[in-house]
Amino acid sequence: MSTPAPKRALIVIRLSRVTEATTSPERQLEKCRELCEKRGYEVVGVADDPGVSAAVPPFDRPELGPWLKTPQRYDIVVFYRMDRLVRRLADLADLISWGQEHHIKLVSATEAFLDLDAPFGDIIALLVAKVAEMELEAIRARTGSASKHTITAGRWRGGVPPWGYTPEKDGAHHKLVQDAEQVEVVREVVDRVLAHESLRSIAHDLTTRKVLTPRDRFAQLRKRKVHGYQWHSAPLKRALTSSAMLGRVVTRDAVLGADGQPLRDAKGNRVLGPETVVVDETGAPIVRAAPILTKAVFDRVGKELAGRENRKEPTKRSAALLTQVLFCGVCGRPGYRLKGGKGRQPRYRCASAQYKDSCGNRTVSLEWADKKVEEKVLGVLGPMERRRRVWFTGNAVTGELQEVREMLADVVDLVGTPAYRRGTPQRDRLDERIAALTARQEELEATPVEESGWRYEGTGLTVAEWWAQVDQAERTLWLRQSGIRATWTSETSSENGRTTVTSFEIDMGSPDLDSETLPGPVAAMAEVRAAGGWDGDGWGSISEALAGRIWRDGEEPTEVE
Repeated sequence: MSTPAPKRALIVIRLSRVTEATTSPERQLEKCRELCEKRGYEVVGVADDPGVSAAVPPFDRPELGPWLKTPQRYDIVVFYRMDRLVRRLADLADLISWGQEHHIKLVSATEAFLDLDAPFGDIIALLVAKVAEMELEAIRARTGSASKHTITAGRWRGGVPPWGYTPEKDGAHHKLVQDAEQVEVVREVVDRVLAHESLRSIAHDLTTRKVLTPRDRFAQLRKRKVHGYQWHSAPLKRALTSSAMLGRVVTRDAVLGADGQPLRDAKGNRVLGPETVVVDETGAPIVRAAPILTKAVFDRVGKELAGRENRKEPTKRSAALLTQVLFCGVCGRPGYRLKGGKGRQPRYRCASAQYKDSCGNRTVSLEWADKKVEEKVLGVLGPMERRRRVWFTGNAVTGELQEVREMLADVVDLVGTPAYRRGTPQRDRLDERIAALTARQEELEATPVEESGWRYEGTGLTVAEWWAQVDQAERTLWLRQSGIRATWTSETSSENGRTTVTSFEIDMGSPDLDSETLPGPVAAMAEVRAAGGWDGDGWGSISEALAGRIWRDGEEPTEVE
């Protein structure tokens, strides 16, 4: 008589937080193996899902999910405790139904009542699951309340700290202090951003140099495994524009669904909205650490990065000067370089020529078209000095005065509300806050203020001198960013077969007064516009109109008597 084959067991382990010492992965695995050995089960696999919330359905978990899709590989699912497997009634009901369909039993290593082979075992399991589901909601409520208190107290609440900071023990709690190694990297990146280097280039360089990301640096300081994560431009931008750089407490609230409940991603984590600065009861930002950047530098970085969103950057550079500058005068498609064959010179051809529905426009000589555009542009703008935009921080009180005004407006709005009735301790503190802010505002307003803003500084080169020094790719880039556009039409004679240009028009467009570089007189108009000069009801923007006239027609010659 043959001995029956032992039942095959899959051990399931789950832990949402590694601090739960009593249900650590090691303890869970030990208890599950003890049960399997006692009952003679053959362990064929372990589905270990560390850091995965119980809110994630079993079929969607990274490790357990694939196992549940291949039930033919085992006969028993063993877990430490039911809340390690599921905490939702619906999830347990789905697992019970799945087990019945595939003849797989669910066994708890520490709960004798959870035996689906026994009479009414499935009913008992569902009742226990309901209790677990209620406990999950209670845990979320307690966690949310504790987290809110920690945030308003300005303490570190766990997780990867903001870039540039590291947690340090401070009595019973932790506070954030600057990490010298990260701060050095932050300031290097800021300098490179203000020198107009792209975030993509900076991120690539940091990855190449093996500079640790904030997550890896935190792991290194905690003596944990460093994964070597790569840097990317989007997280860099978020970090540089976060008010955490000013030492302030920031948070992101959960995005709510139509039912009023927080939306969750595939791992059960809440989907978060945009970052907000946490303020105290008087509306002042809560500061929990020494700032890495000054307010002036922080604002300058924000303006620099915001300005890049609207910049017309081409995705690639071409060997032809007028790529994405020259367009067909018949159908409007761009012209592209057509290499000349033997005995023929390179030409621009309409992009429609490669399709069956060609517009019929003929080619134009590349050399001739390039020369026409160059003569026009340098004839108008060539003699002007090329000026570069730089950020002027103003004096030291500019940013603080604006903040004080905003905070004072916020706290004054609280006067008269039920929580701040006259005679209450809250009202007394509010009055003290208003008096302090008012005094500081008067002090700052008495200081001569020079507002911060963009200014244009001379480069020492005229537009024509710069044009002569740079390569063709940079010229093309500048033409495209400047919005200069040319169009042509041409036809081929049926008598002699020669192609003749019938029209060639160059539109200088209008100058972008937020551009990184501008010719001198146009840059002066950009500064006037930024300062609000000449603007008024019914007048429109005279500075923009004058800048456009100079851009298209050049400067009028100065009369000499």
